[in-house]
Amino acid sequence: MNIYKPIALILILIGSLHAQMTWTQATANAGWSKRAGHTSVVFDNKIWVIGGDEHSSSAYYNDVWHSSNGINWTQATANAGWQTRTHHTSVVFDNKIWVLGGWDNTSTRNDVWYSSDGINWTQATANAGWSARSGPKAVVFNDKIWLMGGSTNNDVWYSTDGANWTQATASAQWPVRMAHTAVVFDNKIWVIGGCVTDNNRYNDVWFSSDGINWTQATANASWSARYGHTSVVFDNKMWVMGGYDGSYRNDVWYSSDGVTWIHALTNAQWSGRAIQASDVFDNKMWIIGGLTTIYPYSYRDVWYSTDLNGIEDNTQVLVDRILSDVYPNPASSEICVHCPSSAKKVNIFNVSGKMIKEADIFNEYTNISLKGINPGIYFLQIGNEAVTKKLVITK
Repeated sequence: MNIYKPIALILILIGSLHAQMTWTQATANAGWSKRAGHTSVVFDNKIWVIGGDEHSSSAYYNDVWHSSNGINWTQATANAGWQTRTHHTSVVFDNKIWVLGGWDNTSTRNDVWYSSDGINWTQATANAGWSARSGPKAVVFNDKIWLMGGSTNNDVWYSTDGANWTQATASAQWPVRMAHTAVVFDNKIWVIGGCVTDNNRYNDVWFSSDGINWTQATANASWSARYGHTSVVFDNKMWVMGGYDGSYRNDVWYSSDGVTWIHALTNAQWSGRAIQASDVFDNKMWIIGGLTTIYPYSYRDVWYSTDLNGIEDNTQVLVDRILSDVYPNPASSEICVHCPSSAKKVNIFNVSGKMIKEADIFNEYTNISLKGINPGIYFLQIGNEAVTKKLVITK
């Protein structure tokens, strides 16, 4: 095999690899007005869009919409029982949709509301145990609603009924933040990115199995420090999409362990944006609305993707051109990796996607010990690119 390839070819091949992930526009003009800072949930086999604001007109909403296909939208109510707001958080719990906290254009909120149909809303509490705040995030974990951070907080609270709240910790190990994301993955709660101020942004990732004790998966994920991004769990991976890092982004990243992040797309088909909403529905990831600096400043479009279609099938062909050689393969105690000069690291993953070894590349030929790695099938990856090569380890 010809192992010497120009950098231009490598970049072309990687670009081709990224192009395998495609986003499709369900609609450019949804039934609801353009907005950002809204929430979305999946409930009753529909996507729901809840509240938000329109940046250029300073309009704040308390309307609720739903769709069974992302194209056609029905207004459940033009005026929900709760005050108009943005930067709130929503979950589905106990077969109800919940709205928690946010900013109503006058003050931050700490009220909690729920509905079993999106039309009729009941106030669980006017003043939850946690302080009023903007940009918190809530998840459902272990049969409880959990609320984390927001405004200048790094506290964690939980409730079994939405009315009575217990403080898990007043100060989590992660710094105060808002406009972060939170997901439940691998039986843990994860907190991802966010900011304290517009210029004090994070790209760290934290997890907890009890909401009290938090472990930092990484202080510096491969994606740029940002806030107003969205995250979902899909295809047994955590995803980070868009957000603001000093500019409005439309990149897409994923990780199976919170430590190593793979760059799926640099520029998705949807425009750069922040404070959008995302969900997983009908076995697709969805991007809904969001904020930008370009007129009309907020979007009312809806996009979906069905994951990295075709990348896994094409990876081996591409890697044979980019990763020059790995030998012996199968191997028992050590491998030698022959890489292009641009490569800095080689990572080894198991079949579940968990990184089990990281090695720095200092020379054209690098020996990597396999000590402590059980026999089986593994995958090699160069740096943060979505490129892998199968490795078989024997006794």
